[in-house]
Amino acid sequence: MTENDSDSVWKTRKTLLQKIKDNHDERSWEDFVFYYRDFIFNVIVKMNISHHDAEDITQRVLLKLWKTLPQFNYQPEKGRFRGWLCRITGNEVKDFFRARGRSPLVDLEDQEEQDSLTDQMANLPEIENIAKEEWRSYVSKLAWSNIVDGIDSKTAECFLMFARGKSIKEIVEKLGVAESTTYVYKKRVQDKLRNEIIRLNNELL
Repeated sequence: MTENDSDSVWKTRKTLLQKIKDNHDERSWEDFVFYYRDFIFNVIVKMNISHHDAEDITQRVLLKLWKTLPQFNYQPEKGRFRGWLCRITGNEVKDFFRARGRSPLVDLEDQEEQDSLTDQMANLPEIENIAKEEWRSYVSKLAWSNIVDGIDSKTAECFLMFARGKSIKEIVEKLGVAESTTYVYKKRVQDKLRNEIIRLNNELL
């Protein structure tokens, strides 16, 4: 992705909520799902939910969002959009545990089973903390995908080897460059990545 392409994508992204509110069209919704589905899924998995159940809950969250986004009034002074998104996600997870308790497969007279479900709900990790951690990971990966095409392959490989904990000796031998050059490559990518992360955090809601 070129710099101009990236700018175009994110100008579109900044108006995405308004497009959904105004038109509720499939293209805007597909864009929304592209940007947020994986984030929602990862947050749910971190709340001690299996991948299979997380897929189902993610679909429920998305369905609720499809219904409520046209009426959603985004007020940035009261918090990020993703904070509201995570509250909806957390409520769906709690509903999931409550539904398990009401399932005909569960004997409601079985106190031990009911106590277990209660404990699971009480011990759900704080979704705000999970969301912050997952958002950092999400934005970092997105930033890397945005900048990697503009970095020559040797510089990118050098940075990735540093990130994977490879020693200077391994990097020098693999890339056939001077040790000082590896640090130049690393800093060059770090600066680009940091700037892109800052940009995304400013532009994503």
